[in-house]
Parts: sequence; structure tokens; C-alpha cells
Amino acid sequence: MSVGDANATFSATLIDQWVRCGLRAAFVAPGSRSTPLAVALAAHPEIRLELFHDERSASFAALGWGLATGLPAVLLCTSGTAATHFHGAVAEAGISCVPLLVCTANRPPELWGVGAPQTIDQTDLYRASVRSFLQPGPPDDSEPTSWRPLANQAWASAAGLENPGPVHLDFSFREPLLGSVFDLPEVLSPPDVGHPLRPDAAQISDVVDGLIDGDAYMAGAIVAGRGESNPSAVAALAEALGWPIIADHRSGLRNGAALRFHDAALRSPNDITDATRRILRFGEPLSSKALGQWIARTGTNDPHAVVSFCPWSRRIDPERVARSHIPEANAAEMLLAEVRRRGVASSSARALWGSRDVHFATRFAQSELDEPGIAAAALAAVPTGGALVVSSSMPVRDIEWFGPDSDATVYSNRGANGIDGVVATAIGVACSGVPTACLIGDVALLHDQGSLVGLSKRAIDLKIVVIDNDGGGIFSFLPQYEQLDGETYELLFGTPHGSDLRTLCEAHGLSASRVEIHHTDRERSFRQRQAFVQQDDRS
Repeated sequence: MSVGDANATFSATLIDQWVRCGLRAAFVAPGSRSTPLAVALAAHPEIRLELFHDERSASFAALGWGLATGLPAVLLCTSGTAATHFHGAVAEAGISCVPLLVCTANRPPELWGVGAPQTIDQTDLYRASVRSFLQPGPPDDSEPTSWRPLANQAWASAAGLENPGPVHLDFSFREPLLGSVFDLPEVLSPPDVGHPLRPDAAQISDVVDGLIDGDAYMAGAIVAGRGESNPSAVAALAEALGWPIIADHRSGLRNGAALRFHDAALRSPNDITDATRRILRFGEPLSSKALGQWIARTGTNDPHAVVSFCPWSRRIDPERVARSHIPEANAAEMLLAEVRRRGVASSSARALWGSRDVHFATRFAQSELDEPGIAAAALAAVPTGGALVVSSSMPVRDIEWFGPDSDATVYSNRGANGIDGVVATAIGVACSGVPTACLIGDVALLHDQGSLVGLSKRAIDLKIVVIDNDGGGIFSFLPQYEQLDGETYELLFGTPHGSDLRTLCEAHGLSASRVEIHHTDRERSFRQRQAFVQQDDRS
């Protein structure tokens, strides 16, 4: 078998095995050295192939696919610096446990370290962000029986239910790059991807023991973010305990089960939050700083107060106060069964927190909060079965703090909390086949304007809502806003750009409409939010 034939047969074998495992999409940036894999992907009838002009857009789109489907996509680029542009999305996937097959092409080892062009050291390029690093070397016909096991190894590492995430495969190809596909090696069964870690009965019993005071459950609250695998069980548990649920929309619990205005309640002085003695956290942290401070205060006052149920193999305890870190899978169901078995009276905390939520709901209905109103309207407009991708900074906070109940599936890259790749992430989600909206700020859109290239030609249902206040509104909430003079603040943090975003979109063949309102002034929006949480007009 010639070099070109080995390249072609090796690549076709990997893709065939991955399809048998469940691969359905590939996100590819163009280049020469990656030709064998690119051609194999294009030739397979069961793969949705999406081409991107730059690597960063491709990588975040692959991330979006993984978020939406729970399955790895192939992410492919050529040799040289191309692979470095994947790093932001790989880091996010690693922190957020999103499966991803990161395939970077390379020149053969004999060209490493000798000044060959378009060649960098890819060994452990992404370091701790990946679940494994595989470097199979240039394909030849000496060990074709190792090709399908290699594919299974990569898939099992990326899709493993205990700790899914990105896997990096560094593929060296010798020239000629193209050749004929010979008979593929014998098919293998897909690998076992294991199961998520589960708590044991003793852990659950111990947690419930710590919730009881006399003949009733203590006042407490459930906090839930992304990663909770059974929202309905969490809702039933909260009802059985008599506790409120504080959740973001990524948790699947903002469909009538959770408080809407928890951030406002935590920022507005009241006796209810101070009386809360126990907190059960499910999944990832929310964006509310006030919530994090309250959890920290509660846990510091009582070292038995906070228990964290962690998805995958992660530790979720940014406040460093949780007395226990317990696997999340099946935890809500097991807790619910144990609470019902005990037959202890429920707490009155749920009704008290609920009254505060009604108070702020009335205030919100009577207010004219500009940017939060836009965010709430965007979420409400997502069709049944649709998805909303929310940018970090203010959009994700406005959705969490003010967004209405919704059955929409909400995604946001909150592992590393970056604003890069938001449009690309939305493209990846939309490629899964669901109607998708993207709520994004102007700076985040400019960060990812490369993803607008070719967007008009993609067969997806995607609407993008941009809140354009000519700069970084999130920084108004930091001490720098009050401590720096206006000119210095604007230079370093406000960062007005003066770009015409509608013209930018139209330059890429996209239909764009501008709604001319004064409501996206950064100073006005900041003061509105401050007034909403600080004013308390209760009698």
C-alpha cells in the first residue's frame, strides 16, 4: 500500500468507526495537510460537514454541537499555528465537560525541529484541557488492525459518561496526501463509555440527617445550574422539603418550578435569606455574584450548611464552603425517596421566598427596564422546542435575573466565561436541527465576526439579537466604574467601538434590521438595574 493509499484508508477507517460510535457532524477549517481526513469526512454520507474559514469559529461551532447533542463532533484543521486557534474552545469544552474530537494535522516527525515550514510542536498542546492526547504517527500498512481500536479509544475518552470532554489527536501525514481507499479493517463494536458516578445510600442518608431540626426540615434552598440530570426530581424534592429553587435557565428548572427574581431578592435586605440554614447545590454555579456571596456567608456561619452535588467528575464549590462533594447522577431521585421515607414535616421557606418573588415580579411588570426587557422578550420569542444561546457578560445575567419561565433549552459558555465564539456556538447548536436564537452584546459580536462569513449559506434556523450599547456594559458593575475618572474608564473598560453592526451583517449577505431606541445606553441601563434591586417600596 502506497503512502497516499495508507493515508486514505487510515482516515476512512477512523471515520467509519466513529460513525458506528455515533459521529454525525464535523466542523472543518480548510488546509492542505489535513486533506486525508477532510476527504474521508466529505465522502461519508452520514456526516454533516460544516466548513469554516477560520479555526476559532469552527472550534466553537463544534462546541455548540456537543452542548446540544451530548455527542462529540470532529473538529479538524491543518498543521502549523492553525491548531492554536482551537485552544479557547478546547479550554471551554474541558471545563464544561463537552465531548469533542480535536483532530489537528501535522507534518511527519522527520520534519519536526528542523525548520520545516508550517510546523509547530503539538505534543500536549492543550495540556490539562483534554481528557487524552493521542499521537499515532504517520499511517502505513504495517498495523491496520490498530486503526479501529485507536478510534474507539478516542471516542470512549471523549464521550465517557463519568468525565466527558475534548480529546486531541495529532495526525502526521506524509506526502502524497491523496490516494485510494483499500479494504477497511474488520469492524469493531463501539466502546463502552461507562456510566456517571453515583452517590451511595449512606451519603444520601447522611445529607438528609443534616436537614432535620426536631420534627421538621430546616429552612433551606436548592440551587441548580447546568449539569443537573433530572430537573423534575429536583422540583419534586424542593416541594417535599418546602424549599424554594434558585436556578438559571440552563438547569431545565426555569419552567415554573424556580424563583424568577432570586438575584434581586438576595441584593435587597430581608430576613428570609438570613434565616436560611441549609443549601443543596446541584450542578454548575450561576452567574449571580450576590448568590455566591450568600452561599459563602451561609456556609461560613455553619460548616454543615452547604452540600454540593457535582456533575461528572468535577468539584463545584467556588465559595469553598461545601461540607460534602457528592456525585450528582441519581442524587435528586435518591434524596427525594429518602425525604418521603422519613415523613418529616416540610419547611415554610418556600412560601416566604415565593412572596418575595411575587413582589419583584410586580415591580418588574411596572418598570421599564430596557436591556433586561429585551432579554426577556428574546427568550419569550423562542419557539417551542427551540434553543437560546446566551453570551457571557450582561446577556446571560439579564436572562438569569429577569428572564421569564420558558421551555426553551438555554446554552451559555460559562465554564471559562469567555465572550469569544458565541455566534459560532449558536451555529453549532442550530446545526443539531433545532430553531435557535442567539442573544449577544455588541462587543461579543465583534469578537466573533469571523463566524458571519458564509453564515447566509448555511442550512440552519438561526436568529441573532444584538444589544448594541457601543461598548462593555458589564464593567459598570465593577468598582473601577466608580473609582476611575470617566476618560480612563472608557479607555480601558467602556471600550466604545463605533462600528455599524447592521452594515457589518449586510456585508456578509445577512438580513439585518436595526431598532432605533435610546434604551441601550450603558449608563442608563446600569442605573436602572441598580434602582430595581436597591429600591424597596414594601409597606
